[in-house]
Amino acid sequence: MEFILKSIIGGIIIASVVTVAQRGNPTLGALILGIPLTSVVSILFMYYSGVDIAVFSQLAKETIIFVLVSLVFFPLFVLLVKNIAFLPALSISLFLTMTCLYILKIYLES
Repeated sequence: MEFILKSIIGGIIIASVVTVAQRGNPTLGALILGIPLTSVVSILFMYYSGVDIAVFSQLAKETIIFVLVSLVFFPLFVLLVKNIAFLPALSISLFLTMTCLYILKIYLES
């Protein structure tokens, strides 16, 4: 039941972003997407599940690192989508972002 509730909340957030952006307000869609709504909801669920405080601390620290690296995607996608087709721009941007995240993961483990 808890998984279903989490899925519904996540789906509502995604549906809100898409609907608002499609209806002509991509700025509001970006704002909804940009606020750490999923992080807050996740932390609340973890808190009510009795997760140890050390896990919250590690999650927050690693989220900062991974969010900063994942920001590679957006400027790259904006540049590419203006010059090549949508799907190749998306694919290249995702691939390079995932490569950066993988390199960071290896670095953090060493």
